Amino acid sequence: MKQLNLFFALLMCVGFLNAQNNNPSIVEITYLDIHPSKISTFVKLHKEVTDMTMGEGRTIQDSWVYRHWYGSGATIIIMDIFASAEDALKDDAFAVMNKNMKDKTDKEKEAFRAVFQEWWSFYDGHWDEMRTYNPMANFVAKENVDWDIPFVFVVGSYNTKGNMKEMGDAYMNWQTRPNVEKGLQLGGGYTSHFKGSGSDLQFFGGFKNIKEFAETVSTQSSDNPEDAKKFWSAVSGPHEDQIYVHVGHLENGEFNLAGKDN
Repeated sequence: MKQLNLFFALLMCVGFLNAQNNNPSIVEITYLDIHPSKISTFVKLHKEVTDMTMGEGRTIQDSWVYRHWYGSGATIIIMDIFASAEDALKDDAFAVMNKNMKDKTDKEKEAFRAVFQEWWSFYDGHWDEMRTYNPMANFVAKENVDWDIPFVFVVGSYNTKGNMKEMGDAYMNWQTRPNVEKGLQLGGGYTSHFKGSGSDLQFFGGFKNIKEFAETVSTQSSDNPEDAKKFWSAVSGPHEDQIYVHVGHLENGEFNLAGKDN
């Protein structure tokens, strides 16, 4: 499958240009509490609905979906990427969907309505937030990584009693950059809170599989102890760690299920 040169293809393109102008991208995260036995059904429906909502008029740059593997978080997270908060507010997936439906037959419309209603039912009780992200400053990855796999996606949520950027950079220098340089981690970075009920900072990391993630935990980086001290001294209150698995993402205007045969 296509080789993606950065951890989030979603966090490139316009995000890359925004970062050069010191304008961070917006990550809109939707959290769904779906019973584990229904996750495969949701993913199938999500592909159908997402494909129908794509077309002229969308301002979304990319979207990635992960299912929960370990921890106490939501069973599904959807990360939509926009060039700005304004673009996030302007994005109207349903308007594009209705436009795409106009040329369908009555039978096709009826079938899709059933798909949409079942898909939308999974959003009952959902919650969301907006976060900012600078892919040039707050991200590092190995070269030529194939992200079209069910890679392990680890998220750590922290609040700070200090400066968010200083705390974020300290973690990057202590953990993320050394692990990527040593080949223990595919890539990683951090996002900052913008709107909603999320934590001040979220640190994310991509790993080829759970075994390789476990190896990084057992051999936690001891590089840059001053950065480790700086990071922990800025932490406020308890933190939360979640482990997810990548299930699919937007690619060329369609939702691409993770895996070479999908």
